[in-house]
Amino acid sequence: FTNCAITPELDVWWEGMTKEPPAEAIDWTGQPWTPGCGRKAAHPNARFTAPARQCPVIDPNWESPEGVPISAILFGGRRAKAQPLVLEASSWDHGVFLG
Repeated sequence: FTNCAITPELDVWWEGMTKEPPAEAIDWTGQPWTPGCGRKAAHPNARFTAPARQCPVIDPNWESPEGVPISAILFGGRRAKAQPLVLEASSWDHGVFLG
């Protein structure tokens, strides 16, 4: 998990995760946090992350010093307006650069 608050039980928490917030936590910046302190406990971009080695379809040689062949690069980001986060290109020529 990244940019989340940590509860006294060493669990992660972010706004909206539970009906009631914990009584106290360490916020995403490392500061003590309580529900009435006036700050968010977690960054709005808090999320779950996992090590690449846990990906069931990763190439077996993904850590090889020689590398592995790359047939595509996918990049995502957070956009509030104008274009959806995931967009399918009509062809490889069209999809070289979108946005």
